[in-house]
Amino acid sequence: MKKVRCFILGFVLLFTLINIASAQFVNESRVDIKAVAVTSGESRGVVIDITVIVTPGDGKVFVSTTPFTEIDMQGSAQLAALTACDLLGLDFTKHDFFYIVNADTPIVGGPSAGAVMTIATIAALKHLTINETVFMTGMIYPDGFIGPVGGIPYKLEAAAKNGAKIFLIPKGQRIVTVEERKEIKKGPFIFITTNLKRVDLVEYGRKFNVNVIEVETINDALKYYTGFIIEKPSLQFNITRYSSLLKNLATKMKSETMELAEKVKSEEASKIISEAEDNFKKGNYYTATSKYFFAKILLRYQYYKETIKSDDDLEKEFSKVDDEIKHLKEFLKNSSLGIESFQLYGAAEERITFAEDYLNMARKSNNFDDALYYLAFAKERVESAKIWLSLLESINKDIPIDKSEIKKRAEFYLTQAQSIYVYATSIRGYSDLIDEAFKSIELSKKQFENGFYAGAAISSLDAITKASLSIELIGINSLDELKPKIDLARNSAKSAIGEAEKVSTPILAVAYFEFAKTADNNLAKLTYYKLSERVAKLILTVAKAHHAKEIVKVSYELPIVKVQQTEADRVETPGFSLMIATLSLLLSFAVINYRNYRKRR
Repeated sequence: MKKVRCFILGFVLLFTLINIASAQFVNESRVDIKAVAVTSGESRGVVIDITVIVTPGDGKVFVSTTPFTEIDMQGSAQLAALTACDLLGLDFTKHDFFYIVNADTPIVGGPSAGAVMTIATIAALKHLTINETVFMTGMIYPDGFIGPVGGIPYKLEAAAKNGAKIFLIPKGQRIVTVEERKEIKKGPFIFITTNLKRVDLVEYGRKFNVNVIEVETINDALKYYTGFIIEKPSLQFNITRYSSLLKNLATKMKSETMELAEKVKSEEASKIISEAEDNFKKGNYYTATSKYFFAKILLRYQYYKETIKSDDDLEKEFSKVDDEIKHLKEFLKNSSLGIESFQLYGAAEERITFAEDYLNMARKSNNFDDALYYLAFAKERVESAKIWLSLLESINKDIPIDKSEIKKRAEFYLTQAQSIYVYATSIRGYSDLIDEAFKSIELSKKQFENGFYAGAAISSLDAITKASLSIELIGINSLDELKPKIDLARNSAKSAIGEAEKVSTPILAVAYFEFAKTADNNLAKLTYYKLSERVAKLILTVAKAHHAKEIVKVSYELPIVKVQQTEADRVETPGFSLMIATLSLLLSFAVINYRNYRKRR
């Protein structure tokens, strides 16, 4: 009976997906666009048809592909819908998205269609008309940047055959290397050789009367596709406005750290305290808080080593910390959330869940010293949760929010985090960030199970940020290349915080912003600026205060580009050879005339 039900369910799902393209939707907005891909098993470009339908809904993404493609096509669609809404300042959960992909032949993956899907989604959301003579290839990043892809020459050929006049490619991929395969038959044997050849895509496009243009962001591409761009309001915020709140965090953490430092000594902790003091003096209060916290863990660990000498002593401390965790969990479960307090409860929920994990690790440890170390982490996570909750005293007015709404939002973000994680893994994103994203997903799951929906939402955002960033780092050879992205992320975070502070005091977003500013490496800077922006947007979502971006009409001229050639290329081009031949001929005439002149004399 169970097998019959599964068969019926599968048939209904298949029938539904097959008929999506011809279905009628309520209040639908539909856009058709063409994308290019490379066929599976051979180096040949093909054009695929994509239909994007947007309807009122609750944040679901449906994908139908013919023939079936790899999971990265599903991930590209999810990312396209989410990115389009983020760029437009729209609430993703107010829409449903349908992507129908049709190809005449099996194609390789789907990341290279991500940017095209995003363009079509924006066009559907804003009822824009697509220029059918524009084609594009490029991966989509969650911040609106367009990432590198392969097989561009083959895709360009396919686009040209299907009426392309403009072909948009990711910035930095004008010059690509392709592999030429040659077969030489000698008697009964076939010898295969391969040579690498550099291709200038701008010059290659001219052979097909196609303008090949490099684009960096979705907004760059949107201009050519629709004649519109998304206007970006420049909102600023003054971080010193939040100094008193952040200073309260740092002061409390400092006081507790110095109190413990009077009891035990740790050379390593002393160095970190010195760094914390330096940041405190500079007004980098959240950075100081973080450093005091890590120094305090080392001091707590040393304190435990000096005071806990037996298994009985250890068990007593286990019970003591466990009771504190249970007490705080009970408090958090029974608390009423508000627009102001949401982020404070979320920060505390994250930390108390960490504390519970570390306590379990301590109890399961076979090594007495390791047990003390993990116990120190658990204890200090409890204390940091208390410090965040102490900021509740600073709230004058807190507008209540429905916990079921937060639960729904947390569930949605957790689903998105898992989807982007799978997508990032499938296309081999930056492994360290993928690992960090996985940990945040697991943390979010535990919080969700405990009813800590604010913390679950924030942890999921952390996972989304890191998994997304792991995709952005594909093709990056050095972290020094991240500077343009850091500048953009910082400005985007400023703008998001500027919007959020109209409805709340986005202290958590500001804390992450400051932490990014003082980070000592580019990857940490980029990660925390992006996390700051996402937390600010979450606050806006909780407050139901989305600010839609305006689209503005623009005109453009096709860029005038110079053909990039090497010296060897110049010798081989017909124009250069003709010029040399002409000069040689003129020189010959000059020599002959000079000789005749000499003879006449």
